[in-house]
Amino acid sequence: MATENFTRANTAVDLACGPGTFARAFAARFRHAIGVDFTPAMLLEGREAADRAGVTNLEFVRADVNALPFAAGVADVVCCGYALHHLLAPGHVLAEMARVAAPAGRIAIADLIAPDGADSERHNRIERARDPSHASSLKENELRDLLARAGLRVLAAEQQERSRDFDHWMRVAARPPGSPAYTETRRLMEESLTGSGTDASGFRPRLDPSSGALQLLQVAIYIVAEKIS
Repeated sequence: MATENFTRANTAVDLACGPGTFARAFAARFRHAIGVDFTPAMLLEGREAADRAGVTNLEFVRADVNALPFAAGVADVVCCGYALHHLLAPGHVLAEMARVAAPAGRIAIADLIAPDGADSERHNRIERARDPSHASSLKENELRDLLARAGLRVLAAEQQERSRDFDHWMRVAARPPGSPAYTETRRLMEESLTGSGTDASGFRPRLDPSSGALQLLQVAIYIVAEKIS
């Protein structure tokens, strides 16, 4: 399946697709589906998972999301799941997504955000201490502004809070207890502890005094937008 031959024939593109989880999930609803990532290992994992699942209409393409290798207006749906906060220029990537989308095409975004009222600098300092690949978590109004600048109209948006155990959150990032990243992230998180349950960082950390276990909240946002013709 040659990417340069894609037309607006029921086509979907998934950016920074990682192992292809999103792309595999929606591939059955489209004639063509494309997973785009820059990491060869992730692309290989995605291809192997698609083969095991018997998904035959899904292609994986290695490319920089800042310069998508597709003509303008070729996709009915362009989505990006949990990648914008790792990108240095999310507004540029959203503009590329809009370019690739057909007129009245849909843009779908799932990402972690800094809650309204949070100190973005403190929030992102904690995220970067945990994972240096983190660039910046936006607030909802900042994300909406970037979408509008890209010529996209928000059709629906929903925020969800997720409770996380701090130690598990750190293990997911391969930062075990005792590691420098674990120690620094925990120090920054504990600086945000308050008796009122709110804090400037927006993570709302809670410490169990008997066990020492630390809990936090992350906020995810799901947005569907439409390309303005």
